[in-house]
Amino acid sequence: MPSGMHKFPIKGFIETSFLDWKGELSSVIFFAGCNFRCPFCHNSDLVLRWDTLSDVHLEYIILTLRKYKQWVNKVVVTGGEPTIHMGLYNVLGYLKREDIQVKLDTNGSSPSVLRGLVAEGLVDYIAMDVKGPLERYDTWCGTKVDIKKIEESIRFIMEGNVDYEFRMTVVPSLHREEDVYQVAEYLRASDKFFLQEFKPRQCIDRSFLNVQPFPKDVFERMDKNVQQIRVTGIKPEERIIKFREKILKPDRADSK
Repeated sequence: MPSGMHKFPIKGFIETSFLDWKGELSSVIFFAGCNFRCPFCHNSDLVLRWDTLSDVHLEYIILTLRKYKQWVNKVVVTGGEPTIHMGLYNVLGYLKREDIQVKLDTNGSSPSVLRGLVAEGLVDYIAMDVKGPLERYDTWCGTKVDIKKIEESIRFIMEGNVDYEFRMTVVPSLHREEDVYQVAEYLRASDKFFLQEFKPRQCIDRSFLNVQPFPKDVFERMDKNVQQIRVTGIKPEERIIKFREKILKPDRADSK
């Protein structure tokens, strides 16, 4: 049984969830801290104020997993950004010794860590958040990003050494429709790419609390077009996209 849990910055634990591993019942472990400052991130406490949060001891997590093992044998490790912590290897090692399947959520900023975890057999599934088109990545992430590392992570994940998915949270005040389709085209050869709706809660940049998600019909249209791009490689016409954006944001469009 592990000891010295204070060495692992685990600040949250959900015993059972149907939301975090698509189609599966899982537990969820939250690592604190992140090397990005995405303004729309809804885990601001984990990123900015994690030192004020109580630790969740690994002993407790392991005992809970043993208790529910008949029903739950999967754990999602998320954050924050788990890969910035050296203790991640140890935590995943303890999970694997309990014969637990692991899904890792990551921003892809540490490709060498991803390679090491896969090589050691410590992860079974990787979910990488792609923030937007690569040429404006600093905008989405709120900080300077080494884009070569993001590209390296994407290439490595797409080698398919473990199951994976890519996902993109679409934020009306940051992303245009053409940004979404550009990412979909870039990731066309990937196994899975999902859009996620922005949720205005506990955002790092509090001004995003006033940003409403894309209307349901707009989000569904974007999602449908993404699937079309993945199947056919054909993007919606740029003039149609710009027209729709003008309708959605008349004040901004008229001021240009």
